[in-house]
Amino acid sequence: MELDELKQAWQTLDRRLQQQNAMQFQLLREKRIDKMKSSLRPLLWGQIIQILFGVWMILIGVDVWASHRDVPHLLIAGLVVHVYGVATVIAGGIVCGGIAGIDHAAPVLELQRRLARLRKRYLLSGMCVGLPWWVIWVPFIMTLAMSATGIDIYAVANASSPLTNWLNISLAVGVLGLFGTWVFHRWSRHPSRAALGKKLEDGAAGGSLRGAQREVDELTRYLQE
Repeated sequence: MELDELKQAWQTLDRRLQQQNAMQFQLLREKRIDKMKSSLRPLLWGQIIQILFGVWMILIGVDVWASHRDVPHLLIAGLVVHVYGVATVIAGGIVCGGIAGIDHAAPVLELQRRLARLRKRYLLSGMCVGLPWWVIWVPFIMTLAMSATGIDIYAVANASSPLTNWLNISLAVGVLGLFGTWVFHRWSRHPSRAALGKKLEDGAAGGSLRGAQREVDELTRYLQE
């Protein structure tokens, strides 16, 4: 009887400890999830601003190419800005969709997977939108000037040699910058420079995603202890 009572007491104690651990984990989870939401909020607002910027670019691009179809350079510049604006909106929407797709009630492992997926989406969309800006800013300035002031910078450049040189140099620097960035990215991704590549990727991911990942990592460590 004493042995049975001892076993029963240990079982009761074990159940209470499990209940206490479950309650502590639940409290910790709620706290960390709230912090994760706060960390992702600036990223969400940033993507919303990006989407609005993309819509603005679409409006400018359409305004220029639709009203200057008989002017080849303005037609091309307007179409380029239009397409880039659409890409900017899509990229921002993909990231916003990734943030909205995180189920905060999901298991910790699933949260890690969703954050990793969001990180990949953000980095890929950032590259798709950010890298072309080396060159895109030139037609953007052209369409912005035409839409806002009616000034055709390209036509003025043809009548002014220094301005022509400035446009050509800007485009050349943009192409070189785009190529150099691509080469550096490939170089940093080599297995022998894995630490550098990881550091650059973490930097590109931004503080919001790093902060959200820290909160989920805290939950993982608690479960492993």
